Amino acid sequence: MRALIPFFRILFLIDLLLSLATLHAQQERQLSPPEEGAYGSKFFAQLHNIFGVFRDADLQRVFQMAKPIQCSELVVSKGEWRTVAFYNEDRSLGEWCRNTLEEVKSDLSVFIFTGSCKGERGAVQVTTKFPVESSIEAHNEGQVPLDQVRLNVNAPVSAYFSSRNQTYEWELPYLYLSGHRNSRNIYSLIAPTPDDKYAPEVTQRWECKAVRSKDVTYRFLICRAAMVARNVTTRNIEREPGFGASAYFILSDGMEAQTSVSLSFGDAGNLAANPPPNSTPASVPLPAAATGAESADSVGGWQLPDLRSRLVDVGKNEFRIRFNPKAWTGKIGHVEVLTDQKLSSPQTVQLRHGADYCSWLPKNVDAADRFLAVEQDEDILYYVKGTDRHVESAVSIVFEMRTHSGVELGTLTCAFPRNRSATSVEFNRWVSVVGDHLTLEIRR
Repeated sequence: MRALIPFFRILFLIDLLLSLATLHAQQERQLSPPEEGAYGSKFFAQLHNIFGVFRDADLQRVFQMAKPIQCSELVVSKGEWRTVAFYNEDRSLGEWCRNTLEEVKSDLSVFIFTGSCKGERGAVQVTTKFPVESSIEAHNEGQVPLDQVRLNVNAPVSAYFSSRNQTYEWELPYLYLSGHRNSRNIYSLIAPTPDDKYAPEVTQRWECKAVRSKDVTYRFLICRAAMVARNVTTRNIEREPGFGASAYFILSDGMEAQTSVSLSFGDAGNLAANPPPNSTPASVPLPAAATGAESADSVGGWQLPDLRSRLVDVGKNEFRIRFNPKAWTGKIGHVEVLTDQKLSSPQTVQLRHGADYCSWLPKNVDAADRFLAVEQDEDILYYVKGTDRHVESAVSIVFEMRTHSGVELGTLTCAFPRNRSATSVEFNRWVSVVGDHLTLEIRR
């Protein structure tokens, strides 16, 4: 077997930033090969056509002109997407494209999208797997077989649709410090050794859209990835990244869509085409009744806030907070703490120093189960208030739930010790605390 090449060892440069807490990855040895029937005979012809057109194009413009992908397309079948091409916006820093099915199989990195899709712009979970560099090298030297190459399996992160950017967006805090160059740090998604820990100061922001044209029948994503600081204050004062700071990945699940659509990439070569007025989506979402979930887009005009919107600004609209019944049944009537997307009791929770957290305090235990109803209780009103940091208290954002008659039902108090003001807390920061245990929606 040919030697494995760590294609995903894409290096990123960023100035040394402030340090935060370290995360931990699980490790597994079992491989997840591409689904049988994926990456058919026409796949690589279409991929090379896309790669050839994009190679000479302005990638930022191509990305802006790309179209949104539907939630049901992301999670279809196993929901496994692999990197099939890569570009840096500065081509001298790297570009490559897969040529054969064997190359796809030999890349052990995979993005796994899962979720029930509350509408075609519903939130999903993204689990990532990346091989360990030292284990790849051991395989290349004939010391271990392919099925024993060690993989890091990262905890899932939430991906949300941004109405503003028409993209699915998420952040991967799973980066490793792999070296230095000209007084700058170099980071990689590939761990040098199994003992390496995540770099606490940086995360990688992903934004993804669909690649479509009359000549493309397979599912492709074009994703823009950029390094940002984990510390929000540092991120806000960072200078504008220079040319070459953004990398573009082409991901695919290797499966041919049920129908082909014709969408426009502007003047990006022969992929450009105008959409027919009656073009149909590649797959049709299940109705809400079949999934047991309410569609955020189609029922009552509810939707998620933009990923980068300020959390306190939800109060400018009618909004609601939905409690995941699977997580909250039996707990909704008790004080609970959320941190790092985990739900715990105050007696068992272990808060890291400086960690963000939310605390749920029911005010009317007898009425607490109203938050778990499948149909949202229209008698519940929601209020939000932000408080800036003081000498002895952290930034806090408090959500209050009451009935129309003024009866208090509960309070969700969220603390952000590393922020200086409540207005600096973004919606995705809150999501990184509560995970899928809570869903915040605003009325369109």
